[in-house]
Amino acid sequence: DNKGLFIYLFIIYSSSGIDEVSSTILKHCKNEVMTQITDVINKSFQQGIFPSQLKHSLVYPKYKKGSTSLASNYRPISLICTLSKIFEKIVLSRLLTHLENNSLLTNHQHGFRKGKSTITAIIDLVETIIDASEEGATTTGILLDFSKAFDSLSHKHLLDKLKALGIKGAAHQWFQSYLSGRTQMTEITQVVNNRSQKFRSTQAQITRGVPQGSVLGPVLFILYTNDIVSTLQDHCEIFLYADDTALIVSHKNVKELEIKAYIAACIAKQYSQENDLVLNEDKSQQLFFCPQRRSALELPNVSTYNEAKYLGITLDSDLNWKPHVDQLCKKLSTALYVIKRLKQISNTETSRTAYFALFESQMRYGLTVWGFSSLRNLHRVLLLQKKAIRIMAELGFRDSCRGV
Repeated sequence: DNKGLFIYLFIIYSSSGIDEVSSTILKHCKNEVMTQITDVINKSFQQGIFPSQLKHSLVYPKYKKGSTSLASNYRPISLICTLSKIFEKIVLSRLLTHLENNSLLTNHQHGFRKGKSTITAIIDLVETIIDASEEGATTTGILLDFSKAFDSLSHKHLLDKLKALGIKGAAHQWFQSYLSGRTQMTEITQVVNNRSQKFRSTQAQITRGVPQGSVLGPVLFILYTNDIVSTLQDHCEIFLYADDTALIVSHKNVKELEIKAYIAACIAKQYSQENDLVLNEDKSQQLFFCPQRRSALELPNVSTYNEAKYLGITLDSDLNWKPHVDQLCKKLSTALYVIKRLKQISNTETSRTAYFALFESQMRYGLTVWGFSSLRNLHRVLLLQKKAIRIMAELGFRDSCRGV
């Protein structure tokens, strides 16, 4: 109804897509268009048809770093129509309700789930490693890397998996319509004769993957890989956050561990092939929580490390968190410099805002796991925090921070 659409309209903040209709425009003329948009959405769901005018995406390259002449130094940003996002918000709400009420999503998936997050995934993974260690088992972790995972999945496989999850009839037809007939074009901006000009490519058909920049895309991907757990659960523990996949294999017998790890890796590779996903073995990583026995456990084609990053947390073989704290202190030092410069050119409130956004947010992330690090590691972080507080409060180097 109009009331429900009004709510979805006001929680969307996005740039305009190829139709150049932004969320701001829709909000300003909501009273004039609300009824018509509601009718279109209701008919779309009843007939199982997604409007073809909303299937076009605009892609522009965003510069990352390095040479500006290399295409690999740009990241594609995809913009879809604002009306499409309203459609998708409504569908997503209904889809998640169906999945949660019927317990259709694996508990191993932490992405885009109520009550779950990257932190819950990391906590579960670390607890599994610690529990195995306390039982005297040796553990290895395999961090899988799927190349362009969101872009490569098969529409046919996805639709089959949606049907297996009870999404049938008009709802299934709607998803089929949503995925088919999609196009995208690339837009670049260049300065010609001191004037900024935009150039657009011709439209290209999209025949695979979930729509980039969409609301539904990430959830459709986790539904696509929802069955990977049943495929692997007899051979390892599996932890998922969207396409970030970690396999944990433990055994008291090193030889048995080697066999189990090899089987798990082979099954993961077979699963990716059967589901049209590209498992990049060169970028996949194996981490050992028994470095002294490392040579006996290495998997073919997978690089081995004493430390590796998973969901923004650096895991190390001894779980002493020093590598993570090393990386964290570098980030906090950069944030500290920004806070100091802002304090010099603005006011205390601005520097406080920067502190919470750039410093404290990074310091708190994953604290539940790395907070059990050594006192030396914790002291390094605390010293940087004290420096930030002294800068904001205009205190001297030796002044106490307590009560500030």
